[in-house]
Amino acid sequence: MHTSTDYSHAEKLKQELTQPLFNVMLKKWVGKGELDYERYLHTDTLLSLQSPEGERVSHDELMFQIVHQSQELYLKLASREMVEVVAEMDRDALWAVVARLARVQKIIAGISAEMAILETMTPAEYQVIRRSLGNGSGQESPGYNTLRHAADGLEAAMERMLARRGLTLFQVYSAGGPKDLQHVCEQLVTVDESFQGWLYAHYQLVRRTIGIDRTVKALDGLPSQVLQARMTLPLFRALWDVRVELTAGWKREGGYTPGESRTGGGCPMAAINAMKDTAVHAPVAQAQAVHAPVAQAAHAHVAAHAAPAHAHEARTGGGCPMHAQHPAAAHAPVAHAPAAHAQPAPASHAPHAVAHAPAAHAQPAPASHAPHAAAHAPHAAAHAPHAPVAHAPHAPVAHAPHAPVAHAPHAPVAHAPHAPHAAAPHAPAPHGPHAAPHAPAPHGPHAHSHAAHVSAYAHAQELRSQS
Repeated sequence: MHTSTDYSHAEKLKQELTQPLFNVMLKKWVGKGELDYERYLHTDTLLSLQSPEGERVSHDELMFQIVHQSQELYLKLASREMVEVVAEMDRDALWAVVARLARVQKIIAGISAEMAILETMTPAEYQVIRRSLGNGSGQESPGYNTLRHAADGLEAAMERMLARRGLTLFQVYSAGGPKDLQHVCEQLVTVDESFQGWLYAHYQLVRRTIGIDRTVKALDGLPSQVLQARMTLPLFRALWDVRVELTAGWKREGGYTPGESRTGGGCPMAAINAMKDTAVHAPVAQAQAVHAPVAQAAHAHVAAHAAPAHAHEARTGGGCPMHAQHPAAAHAPVAHAPAAHAQPAPASHAPHAVAHAPAAHAQPAPASHAPHAAAHAPHAAAHAPHAPVAHAPHAPVAHAPHAPVAHAPHAPVAHAPHAPHAAAPHAPAPHGPHAAPHAPAPHGPHAHSHAAHVSAYAHAQELRSQS
């Protein structure tokens, strides 16, 4: 059995790794610096930035250099991302700010995890490498200094953002404070915490290799003990100080005594804070609650009567045709249910029942009722609780071609008495796309009024008379 102690196989492999290699899938030589990947990333330069094999004082020196070089690159990336955060924060693009800060945090968390690679180096191996480092220290790192400078600019941008809102950090973090700013500030704290975690990882590395003590001098002459204070030095001090300010105003009262019955559950102080939040956000919640039934009825109406577009139909202008009709003709209030299902209305309301008949079904009204449909159309617009929101372009949705939907028996609507109309004092509502002076315009994508249906009904009547 042949044995060898000259490591000839390892030496052979080492030499092979320094030469170009043939990629059998690409049928190309990789490592000559001629391929697009190599040219784009400058791999020939990048891979030559470490000390050559024959100049290394220790095998671990290659690891030591690569980890520190990669950290410089990632710190450069994090600093440039912070510049973009400053620009986004100055234009109040807070969604983009939060997303980019999440990236910065992951970059810093990555370099913190890389420190574990250096922890595989024994103290003896590092002492060998340390003799060739001169007076170098982490304080001389361009990446470290650049990141701190970029963080100063980011902190100034945060102060400008708060000034535009007329708020202090204490107000942002207090109960009822703006949630969007709270989220941005908490993202900044997360970035800062990751940064300090990286410094702590470095502190632990120094502790494992040369020790932490006032008698242990770093290469720059400072005791290694000073790293204890540096690793807790924050990027955004104000965000940490506000915690102290909030706690200073904290009171023990308002909670539960340990072992006390907590009937009803929940912290009383949390309920008080929730009331403050509700007072801030109530108007928005009320507006959404008011329009929810209208939106539900609208979607039900569209599901029942929407006609699909043909597969071969020309799609000029792009987009879904039904989506274009959605804001105007589809979002009808509950009051526009088909007349066939309506309950008999009082005599005084009969004219309005005719006026509110859905235009989508445009059934021929009895001759005795026809004048009332035209006469009371203005009253229908005047009574509309939801003012039109400039939906006039969508009014003529050409609903006449729809086949009758068994609405012929209009008898139950009790039109016979034709009592005097109590709505006579109402002035005729102005017609047209801008007839919206009678009620505040509802908010949201489903805002619509009765006026659009009245207009569509009149349009259908006109088409029928022409035909």
